[in-house]
Order: sequence, then C-alpha cells, then structure tokens
Amino acid sequence: MAKYWAVVLALMVGASTLAAPAMAQDSDADDIGVIERSGGEGPETKLGKSGLQIKTDGFSLAISTRIQFRLTYQTEVANGPDGTNGRTFINFRVRRAKTNFKGYIFDKDFQYNLTLTWAGGANIIEEASFRWAIMQYINITAGQTKLQFNWEEAVSSGAQQFVERGYNNEVFNQDFAKGITLDGTVGEDVSWLKYWIGIYNGVLKANTDFRNADQALPTESFGALVDGEMMINLRLETHPLGEVKRGMNDMRSKEEMDKILFAIGLGFNWFISGFSAGDLRGDTASGATASTRSRTWQDTMHVALDGHFRFYGLSVDIEFHMRHTEFHNRGRNKFNPQRDEPGTRTATGNLTDYGFSFLVAYFILPQQLNVGIRWDHVDSDEVWAKGSNSSKTRFLAVRPDANELGLSVNYFIHGDNLKLTFDILMVSQQLAFAAQGSTLLGIYNTPPQRHAFSSQPFHLNRGADYNDLWIIRLQLQWIF
Repeated sequence: MAKYWAVVLALMVGASTLAAPAMAQDSDADDIGVIERSGGEGPETKLGKSGLQIKTDGFSLAISTRIQFRLTYQTEVANGPDGTNGRTFINFRVRRAKTNFKGYIFDKDFQYNLTLTWAGGANIIEEASFRWAIMQYINITAGQTKLQFNWEEAVSSGAQQFVERGYNNEVFNQDFAKGITLDGTVGEDVSWLKYWIGIYNGVLKANTDFRNADQALPTESFGALVDGEMMINLRLETHPLGEVKRGMNDMRSKEEMDKILFAIGLGFNWFISGFSAGDLRGDTASGATASTRSRTWQDTMHVALDGHFRFYGLSVDIEFHMRHTEFHNRGRNKFNPQRDEPGTRTATGNLTDYGFSFLVAYFILPQQLNVGIRWDHVDSDEVWAKGSNSSKTRFLAVRPDANELGLSVNYFIHGDNLKLTFDILMVSQQLAFAAQGSTLLGIYNTPPQRHAFSSQPFHLNRGADYNDLWIIRLQLQWIF
C-alpha cells in the first residue's frame, strides 16, 4: 500500500510540473487564480494577481506583498599594485519584502496608497499618498510617492528585466519625494500627452551626491539638513500608438503582441540645497556657519530623455541623462567657489555628468521565457581639488566613469507574480585621481582611489587605473 501511495504522489508532482509551463502561456499568465466570495449584502472579496481585494459600498482595499530572495556572487579586480584584486563575496539575502495597501474611500475619486517595507532600514514607510482623481485631465496627489522623473526608476522593482535597475539609473534617479503632484492625460483613444508636475522637499542625498533623498526625512527639521531646500519636477510622455505598460519587456499576450507600440518620455528636475564638502567647494573653511547653514549653495538642473519600443515580444528601452550642478556662496560667506586664489584654494567650477542606458529583451516563449542584454555608460565630470595646485589638473571626481554590460534570463511561472531571474554583469570603472582624502561613490562597491602616481612608471605606480567587477545573481520573486 505504501508503494501505491508513493506512485500516486510521484504522478501528481510530475503532472503539476508539466502543467506549469502550459499555464504560463495563457493570456492570464500573470494571474495566480481568482477566488471570489460574496454573500448577501456583505463585502465582496477576491484573490487574484493584484492580491487580496475587498470591496463594499464606498470603500475598496487591495493588499499585496512582494518578496525577492537572492543569491549574489561578486568578485573584484583592480589594475594596479594597490588595487582590490580578489575581493570576493557570496551571500543569500532577502533583497525586498514589501506590503502594499491601495484603494479608495467614500468615493472612487478619493484614492489612497501605502507601501511598507520590511527588508531592513530605518524607514518602514516607502509610499504614503492620497490622490483626488478629479478628471482625466487633472488629478492631485499629496504625500510621499515614487517621483515621476525617469522611466526605469518609475517601473516597479517587481517588473524589472534584471534583478536590479541599471548603473545609469542608480547614479541619476531621484527616488521617493514628499510633496504635491498634478497629473493628467490628454487624448481619448490614445494618450497623446501624459504629464506629471509637482513641487517637493529637496533633501540632499550627500555632500558629494546632488540628488534628492527625501525618504530619509521623517520629521520636520530646520537647520543644516533642510533650509529652504526645494525641488521642482516635470515629466511628459506620449504613447501615440497605444499605451506602453510600465515595464522593461513586452509582456503582452499572443493576441496583442503583433501591434507595434512606442512611447517617448522627457523629465526635467531642478533641485537646490545647501551643502558642505571642502574638496568640491575648494573652500578650506568647509563647515557650517554659526546659524547651522551650509556655506555653499548647490543648484542642479537635470534632464532625462527616454524611448520605449514593443513588438512581437521584442522590447527596446533607451534612456539618456544630463545633469549640471553649479555652486554659489550664500549668507555672509565671502568666498566665491568659482574664483581661483593661488596658494589658498582652487575654484571648483561646475559639474556636468552624463549617462546612457540601452536595454533590449526578447521573449523566446511568449509570457514564459525571455532574455535581455543591457549596456549602461556613465561619464562623470572631473573637478579641481581644493588647496594649492600648481599643475591645475582636474583629477577629483564624485563618481568613476563606468560601463556596465549585462545578460539576463527570466523564467515566468505565473508572470511577475512568480518568476526566476538569472543575470550576469561586468562593470568596468575608470577611476579618476582622488585627492584630499575624498572617497569616490560607487553603485556595487566603494571604488579604490586612483593615486596621483598611477600615471608614473610602473615602479612608482601606487594606484589602480581601472576597477572591474563580475557579478552573478539568481533571484526568486513571489507576489501574493
């Protein structure tokens, strides 16, 4: 009898395994099945691809949880005697664990969204916003939301082609922001124009990283952290042939994928804040004033342009960034960061950074198996170092110039709700000279500094010219 039940169990497991690919090819492959319960005048409940949904008169709630479990192997090779050759690690981690609550209260026009994250960090609240959906052409959102600036960052982490967004995005994205947003769509059959425009806090990410980090500010603060710092953001999109779903591949069904779709987006961001970084400012008095205000003001203009193409399981996503930062004195600070004072300080000048990303993906099996290739490039501006410098060499950089080349494979068991992702990356960083103890900022590591002697003959070389990373990742994602 025991053998009989063992044979039955084996047949059941085998049948379920063979059925999984067939289920994934269905037009509702990203659905985990729908179970509905409704009795009398009580609330209606439904379990589907959007998680658990509860509806009553004047109220709705959808609850979903996303978990990503990942294995990462990374090894580092830097060229030069003082490089980080052989620095290697391998580890398992829960990269993301998030629960989302969304719906409407009183009326479908009054919508709410709350996302809580459980995978470490001091900030549990990731998103908390209220939206008044007035009409198609204008809506108002207040609270903390993912900033609508560039496409790749706005795409959910659960709908990426690789297990993480690219190097280019991680250098230029504006993350989450607190403020007020107006948005709307112009067009009936197609979205000729979609827009988002808003004003937000402008919390500086770091004294050498001129991006917003408003999520890190949970309380009111008046002083060095926030002092009249604001950010204005605008994004425009057009979808002339039909809506391109926010994602990084063509996940449409067989019945839909023969239609050509493309979209073009433009983002503009203006961010102003005080900061204190002696190496960049060129001022030997790098601290704050007696009123706790930073002595220098940074003014950053940032433009993002992106394009997206979908046809027969083929997707192409291109994104370009240009960011320009200028420095000004403020308050009673007499130092002009743009002026040279030989023997005392050297002018910082302005910073202009560029970034480009190209991602192409193709579904070998529609809605089930796809492959993707990504190339990202970041060109960071070198700046003058502070203090006396007779050679006037621009050799200090906030970030290294970098190229990222990657290959990914996705196997969708039930769409994004249950999928396996495998990717391989090669990241090459061309290091700038680092002076005055300043540390370069990296994405996957803290790059070694390039010593001034690295341009000398080999026996005098004390620093790496290049730093190369090899990264292999395997991730299981489930959403329920």
